[in-house]
Amino acid sequence: MKDLLFKWIWLAAVAGVLVSCADSSDMDPDDQQEKTSDNLDFAFTLTGEESSYSMEIDGVEVKNTAEILNTLNVNKSISVNFWGPSNDFNFAGINWIPLGIGTYKSGHDLGPGNGTFGNNLFMMAFVKKNNIKHFAYSAHEYGFLESEKIPGSSCTVKIIKFEGKQTSYSFMNGTFNQFIGTVEGQFAGTFKTKEGQEIKVTKGQFRIIRKLPPGAVIVG
Repeated sequence: MKDLLFKWIWLAAVAGVLVSCADSSDMDPDDQQEKTSDNLDFAFTLTGEESSYSMEIDGVEVKNTAEILNTLNVNKSISVNFWGPSNDFNFAGINWIPLGIGTYKSGHDLGPGNGTFGNNLFMMAFVKKNNIKHFAYSAHEYGFLESEKIPGSSCTVKIIKFEGKQTSYSFMNGTFNQFIGTVEGQFAGTFKTKEGQEIKVTKGQFRIIRKLPPGAVIVG
């Protein structure tokens, strides 16, 4: 009788240890995922008719003008540029965001791109702190060079409004080709230098409005 009772106690103890281990292994990935995710759960607050952005870099807010750049890949993406303090026009940017509403992560493969010498085009981003560039996904402009990838970096972009398209128009005896419309988005991420220095970008948002100049005529 004593032997039978001992066996039941032993089995119950082993079962308790197994359940405890299972619970622990289930919790670890959830905790890790929470620490590494780019948080886009914040209100979009930009208003008005001026193109602008705001973000926090390690908790310090920066804001200024935002713009869409003309690139060789306007047929499949937009590249957003952010002006920084002292009107630094090369302060931050997100390159090769797919066209249209959606959530996209740095490293998104857009397929073969113009200017990539036959390579694919990958979404990447950068931002400066103390005048030093920190990157998300890659330090390479088009993202395809393996040697320029930045492990542990990321940037997530959520396009919440996308109205407009690349448009050719004539204005004041010239012909221009630009994105005409409105784009609104949010972003956040972990940016790193090639040497491993890290910054956190949070509460990033941009609103870009580009209209045809008065008197402009659409071509084509």
